[in-house]
Amino acid sequence: MTAQDTIPTKGPTTGLDLSDAGVWHKAVPYEEFARMRREAPVAWNERHDGHKGFWAVASHEAIMAVSADTETYSSRHGVISLDDFDSEQNDARRTLLEMDAPQHGAMRKITFSGFSPKGIAHLEAAIRAKAISLLEGLIDAGPFDAVSLLSKQLPISTLCSLLGVPMQRQEDMIRWSDLLIGSDDPDFVDPAYAHFPEEERRMLPFGHPASLDAFAMGRELAQARRASPQHDVVSVLANATVDGRPLTDNEFCNYFLMLVVAGNETTRHSISHGLAALADNPGEWARFRADALNPRLATSEIVRWASPVFFVRRVAMRDAQLMGANIRAGDKVAMYFISGNRDEAYFDQPDRFIIDRVQNPHMGFGKGGPHYCLGNHVAQLQIRILLEEMALRVARIEREGPMDRLRSNHVHGVKSLPISLHSV
Repeated sequence: MTAQDTIPTKGPTTGLDLSDAGVWHKAVPYEEFARMRREAPVAWNERHDGHKGFWAVASHEAIMAVSADTETYSSRHGVISLDDFDSEQNDARRTLLEMDAPQHGAMRKITFSGFSPKGIAHLEAAIRAKAISLLEGLIDAGPFDAVSLLSKQLPISTLCSLLGVPMQRQEDMIRWSDLLIGSDDPDFVDPAYAHFPEEERRMLPFGHPASLDAFAMGRELAQARRASPQHDVVSVLANATVDGRPLTDNEFCNYFLMLVVAGNETTRHSISHGLAALADNPGEWARFRADALNPRLATSEIVRWASPVFFVRRVAMRDAQLMGANIRAGDKVAMYFISGNRDEAYFDQPDRFIIDRVQNPHMGFGKGGPHYCLGNHVAQLQIRILLEEMALRVARIEREGPMDRLRSNHVHGVKSLPISLHSV
């Protein structure tokens, strides 16, 4: 590796190594991002672990510019990791997230209608019934872990219904998702996978053999749905064609895995951070209930506040200038949504949780480009319904202990959140 591989020709640098999961474990480095937005909205992040450095994009404006310019900034070379992968790894791991036009549009179109407001409308009654059932078992029951008993349970139930996964496989899906997203967290090390060959591991999504277990379930479901299609997303995916041909096994498995992980993690962590915010800001919850405030505004503020994904990555396909930074072809560029969601130029009092925030161009589901979160409507529906049912039943939300954060440089995850819910 040469100096040219790691040091930018021009431009400021970050004050922290944002690729270090330990930096994020105790708290989000909001002060560093505020400094970057003021002084260096696009800054070089050096690495010292054998991987090349990258450009960290901190301002809302710059993130929008990168997201929209798909000719300059490609998704094909990795999106969810700041590490370097060769072309063989990228091809083996490729999901909808790691595609550019026209491939991305063709693949996204397969399931787009299933995740549209019309496509998920039939889920509303079941989501509401599940939310009510969960709440009734927790209100006035004393302290409990909101993650395991609430935040995990609603999204996984919804996801199983949407995809067509048997409800008895819910815990499997949660476990796989935890292992794949939590690979940098010692709490999610499974000794069953410890001796899996490294050469095979490097070719798997998330670099983890738990993906093979998810693939096996996906293939089993696909076989059944090809024989007897149902009204679910797996049936659509299993019987889909793209460019006049059925999906390859690799395309189907990676697509299915993406839906399992993304459909679980984003909503789960948004709910957890939302509950923490409501407990920490009791006046906002009181206003929401007393004034019958708009639950859609509250949902958007929870997603902004949670910012469940810290960043997504692109790779520059040509030299470019971005807010004073000289980006070279081949450079990695990471868009930090969690910083864009606190940008003072776009949000009034961005460090305050304001439950009826009106001007809220948040980036919790991405922003400004074709990779806007496929499942954003179903995520918002679940959070909104949970808020509506809580407003009828819960007068007060209290913290009962510290939040245990996921050790990750990519996902704003919560492993546990002790709270109590007190009835009206």
